[in-house]
Amino acid sequence: MRALKVLALTAALVASTSAMAFADDEARQAILDLRKEVRTLQEQLDMQKSAQMQLMTQINRLTEQNRMLTGRIEEISNSIHVEQRSSRELYTKLDDRLMALEPVSVEIDGATHLVDAQEKAAFDAAFAKLQEEDLKPALAALKDFVTRYPRSVYKAEALFWWGSTAFALEQYKTTMTVQNRLIRECPKSARVPDAMLSVGSAQAALGNVKAASATFSKVIRNHPDSEAAAEAKKRLASIKAPKGK
Repeated sequence: MRALKVLALTAALVASTSAMAFADDEARQAILDLRKEVRTLQEQLDMQKSAQMQLMTQINRLTEQNRMLTGRIEEISNSIHVEQRSSRELYTKLDDRLMALEPVSVEIDGATHLVDAQEKAAFDAAFAKLQEEDLKPALAALKDFVTRYPRSVYKAEALFWWGSTAFALEQYKTTMTVQNRLIRECPKSARVPDAMLSVGSAQAALGNVKAASATFSKVIRNHPDSEAAAEAKKRLASIKAPKGK
């Protein structure tokens, strides 16, 4: 009886041990399967990380290329702007040069003339100095103008103001020389009566009353309706008046 109990107990223990061994195998297999899944997930994660790294590298490379292209575009744009500005400046200078070569219309003594633009500019510059009462530079500029443009339509004007400026500087002999040149070389100019009056005034300033009287009388006789004639009468009366009156 007792042997039967021992045998039964032994069988129970064997069965229990087999059951535990089976359960242990299942647990071990489950662990192996889980580890395999973990490895698979880890590999997938590593692949995703690698793909992300490659993507970031490409993004960084594209960003750098874009930055370089943007900089290059800015350089090209700046170059185009500089070129356009240079072209505009060149065209402007060219237009200015062409305009400087084109004759301009001016009116002198009631007549219209075509004058070289540079010639007009030279006369205007000289006359501007006179208007500013910068007498010595004005005299030099007027003299230079007559030398550079001996056939200019401004010749009579330039000679008259040259002589008048010389008178203002008390260069009376120069006044007579220049104004007599005007009278001789530009006999039809409306400035002739004024030039004769200037000559008479220079003669009077030098104390040559006889010559001054003759010149004033000639102005009155040859140009009776001119303003110069009216002024010549006053000056003639002044130099003929007795001293002390």
